[in-house]
Amino acid sequence: MIPSNGATLKTEFPVSRPKGATPMKLKKWLVLSMLTFGITTVQAADDAALQAIEASKTSAQKAEASAQKATEDAKEATRKAAEAAKLAVDKAEQAVSDASAKALEATKRAAKDANEAAKLAVKKTAEATRAATGSTREAALKAEDAANAAALATKEALQKTEEAARTAAKSGNESAREATTAARDAAAKAWEAAKDAAEKAVTTTKETARSVKEAVTK
Repeated sequence: MIPSNGATLKTEFPVSRPKGATPMKLKKWLVLSMLTFGITTVQAADDAALQAIEASKTSAQKAEASAQKATEDAKEATRKAAEAAKLAVDKAEQAVSDASAKALEATKRAAKDANEAAKLAVKKTAEATRAATGSTREAALKAEDAANAAALATKEALQKTEEAARTAAKSGNESAREATTAARDAAAKAWEAAKDAAEKAVTTTKETARSVKEAVTK
C-alpha cells in the first residue's frame, strides 16, 4: 500500500526513489522499480539456463572424447593381438613342416605372446565398453565379446602347443606331428577370432568418431 502521510517506504528495488515525490509519482516509481527488478530477474534466469546448457554440452563432449580414446586403444590392442595370432599360426605351420624341437619351441613362444596380447585386448575392449556412450555402447559390447572369444581361442591354442611340445619330447615323430597339427589348427582358429575382434573394434572406433563429431557440432 502507498503511504499518504509522508511515511518512509522501505524497498530494495534497483531504481532510486525520488525525493519529495507525490503519491502519484511514487506509485509510478514503484511500478517502474518492479518492472526493472522483473527484467533483471528474468535475465539472470536466462543466463543461468544458458550456463547449464553449456556445462551439459561440455560434459557430453568430454564423455565422447574419453570414449573415443578408449576405443582407439582397444582398436590398437586388438590389431596387435591379431598380428600376434597370425605369427603364432606361421610358427605352427613351420613346426608342422620341420617337425623339430626348435620349431616347436618357437611356436610355443609365439603362442604365449599371442595369449598375452589377447588378454590385453580383452582389457582394452572392456575399458572401451565402460567409456562408451549410449549411441556406441552396442558396438563396444560386440567388440568386447569378440575379444573375449579370441582370448579363449588363443588360450586353447597355447595349451595345444604346449601339449605338442610335451608329446614331441616323449613320443615318436608321428604322434608329435599329429599334436603339432592340432596346435596349428587351434592357432588358425584363434587367428580368425582375433581378426573378428579387430574388425569389430574398428567398427566401434568409427561409430565413436561419428558420435564425437555430432556432439561437437550440436
